[in-house]
Amino acid sequence: MPRTLCVDDNGGIHFYSSDPKRAEILRGIDAIIYCSGYDYHFDFINEDSNLDLKVVPGERRVAPLYKQLWHARHPSIAFIGLPNYVVPFPLFEIQANAVRIATQQHCIIGRNTILPIMSVRLQDAERDAVSGGPNGSGRVQDTHSLGSHQWDYCRDIAKISGLYDSSVENYLAVNKQLHSFSMREKKATIPGGEDTYRLTRFHRDDNHQTRIISSGMPTLPSVT
Repeated sequence: MPRTLCVDDNGGIHFYSSDPKRAEILRGIDAIIYCSGYDYHFDFINEDSNLDLKVVPGERRVAPLYKQLWHARHPSIAFIGLPNYVVPFPLFEIQANAVRIATQQHCIIGRNTILPIMSVRLQDAERDAVSGGPNGSGRVQDTHSLGSHQWDYCRDIAKISGLYDSSVENYLAVNKQLHSFSMREKKATIPGGEDTYRLTRFHRDDNHQTRIISSGMPTLPSVT
């Protein structure tokens, strides 16, 4: 969608256009919802669950977690998919495999051998919470914001689960390249303009840690 310019007195939404004669006005709107973010909420976990889980509205974090994933006190409970400002599905897959291996160990031998003892897990969770996550902003709201730290995070989780090898490193290296290229394309677009960067396609060669563009950036039809 183009950038929103204003909402007039009659409820019409005016959208930006480089050609004022083609500016679009959308009318007949029943409601406008301001999407200002979200909080984490797990309605199946409450005080009666006795899990010592802290999910405070407005903080946008879950605590105490070891490596942004396992409950520091109860590592049989894991929260896959909390980190933000990441390439989501590759990261979530690495998390899921780590949880799978930890759970298998717990079921087969009755204990978890890939995670450190509770005191170490709690110290790590507290350090993460106080620092505001790997970016070190000091804001609790940034605890799960990884950004450029996501690649080392993925390596760390893969190493914990015993799955890290050259193929995982090659996979992450190419993911980082694709992400960096897409971000450069995105920043080059006009705010509110056409998201043509989403249409760029790649052919990846993980074995050589490289990629080539297999298709360009076709122009999207203008909104009229």
